[in-house]
Amino acid sequence: MRRFRCPSCQHEVFFPNTACLYCGSVLGFAPGGGFALIGDDNPACANRATIDCNWIAPEPGALCLSCRHTTVVPDLTVEGNIEKWARIETAKRRLIRLLYRLELPLNDDEGNPAPVFELKGDPIDTGKPRVLTGHENGTITLNIVEADDAEREAMRSAMGEPYRTLSGHVRHEVAHHYFEALTGNDPAQREALRAVFGDDRADYGEALKAHYENGPPADWAQSFISSYATAHPYEDFAETWAHVMHVLDGLETARAFSLVGADLPEDLHDLALRPMERLAESWVALSVSLNAVNQAMGHETFYPFVLSPTVIAKMEAIRALITRNWQL
Repeated sequence: MRRFRCPSCQHEVFFPNTACLYCGSVLGFAPGGGFALIGDDNPACANRATIDCNWIAPEPGALCLSCRHTTVVPDLTVEGNIEKWARIETAKRRLIRLLYRLELPLNDDEGNPAPVFELKGDPIDTGKPRVLTGHENGTITLNIVEADDAEREAMRSAMGEPYRTLSGHVRHEVAHHYFEALTGNDPAQREALRAVFGDDRADYGEALKAHYENGPPADWAQSFISSYATAHPYEDFAETWAHVMHVLDGLETARAFSLVGADLPEDLHDLALRPMERLAESWVALSVSLNAVNQAMGHETFYPFVLSPTVIAKMEAIRALITRNWQL
């Protein structure tokens, strides 16, 4: 994330702000730039009043770029659902800004938003099946319970995960869409990814069943970013993709606040052109420092993952896939 200034008084404003806390100007964010004053030339998103969306819409009464990618919202008559919807959309705006800046396609061949998100809550009737988070044909279904910190922590603990956040969740799920979108018409590119992640044609259901029954291999950390990545090549790609997003967004933010060396570029686009081995070097140094600071303050570990040489090579394959799309 870059640092932003109020267009009226030039004081610093932050990505979620709807107004400048110094001069009171009403602001809107444009994903291709920064903040602008809300007005006739910069209309507010239609969701602003409901969920505090602070993005600019293309025309009055319209949804912004990020909100257009949500096609189903939870039942707003249920107490707490508006707050959960708002929290998920905040994480999704960060994701959409990241995808936009990385020039990843945000529309399908017919010009419709893609991927799209369906945000659903579990049925009140506990006898009915719960909403399962997942991806299918460009549609990402998210159970809004993920927006509840206590529930998310309980799931993280139950599943033995070192890390579970809304940002991590949406970055993982969107990877499944881009695996297809960036390789579907390029058999050679698909084969190149299979050489790195394994054959995605392996039976997905059987692979997950075996994973949950037997767990990951004992030496999984040597070649995978997480134990779940061992379940199937699809999940290895998605888990690794999410960490490429973490590193790029994290380093852009760190560079903006002078927390990493000035030899790294400030712009996300330019960062993505650096080899992952170089990016990982700065990221590891930064995360070790921030892990220590978090522990000193009594917080959870900032980044509880190990980037082995094999994992960095997988991340490089994804970084190259993203930037290769710029030349097509």
